[in-house]
Amino acid sequence: MLQLDIPELTVAEAAVAVTLRMRLQPHSNRIRARKSDMETAELLYITAGHGETLHNLSGELPATGGDGEYLIYAYDSGLVASKAGRDVYDQILAGAPYERCPLCGRGIATTLDHQLPKSEYPILAITPANLVPACSTCNQKKSSKDPADASEMLLHPYFDNLGTSRWLGVRIHEESPARAEYFVTPANDWSAEFSERVVRHFTFFGLSRQYALAAAGKLATDRYQHARLLERAGPDELRLHLKESAEGFRSVAGNTWEGALCVALAESDWYVHGGMNDI
Repeated sequence: MLQLDIPELTVAEAAVAVTLRMRLQPHSNRIRARKSDMETAELLYITAGHGETLHNLSGELPATGGDGEYLIYAYDSGLVASKAGRDVYDQILAGAPYERCPLCGRGIATTLDHQLPKSEYPILAITPANLVPACSTCNQKKSSKDPADASEMLLHPYFDNLGTSRWLGVRIHEESPARAEYFVTPANDWSAEFSERVVRHFTFFGLSRQYALAAAGKLATDRYQHARLLERAGPDELRLHLKESAEGFRSVAGNTWEGALCVALAESDWYVHGGMNDI
């Protein structure tokens, strides 16, 4: 779960790109005719995003009438398939930090996901603020479900601010083989509703299991290095190394599964006194 900057591209620029060389003139004409409505929808969307009210947006958007299929076509055949449209697509995709999927924080972002599904909100089909870089697994998992209320809203990487507090926790199970259990610890400045949304996002994408599996691999590959450091410099130096590693991950992307794991290992007396030898 990573935060991203809202794309600087506008829906007006996207509309120009997708219709630039569109061969089906009726389609391009219908899409251009809805440019003003798409700009209105974009403004409403960004305002609702900042206000955490995207789930209430449907009744405020300009009606699409019979143009829904053309607006969806603008995405499917314009933004995805045409050269000029694909340039816009790729610019939005490049907003993912180090190509990481912001929805899970692990996968490689290779697709764009509609935060509000284009099937339900065709007027937002090519709105950059509604297009989030994602890995194919998260994109497929999220599918086209339309949130019925605030509690069903998954986190939006452009608008939801997770803050700087440490909210991703790890419990090290000191056994052979050792395993890491991930969980959410809501920050003190989060509202109850936002805390529920973070936990829902975490659960929906199965991040506890995803992170635990990734941690198992990291525990195995780091074992030798940590054992040698313990042997050469002692537990205090190993603990310091783990804390500095955690800060390194945190400085790049905030709460990451790797950084949370390093914090938990640094806090584990069992691990820094040789527990890695039991992994």
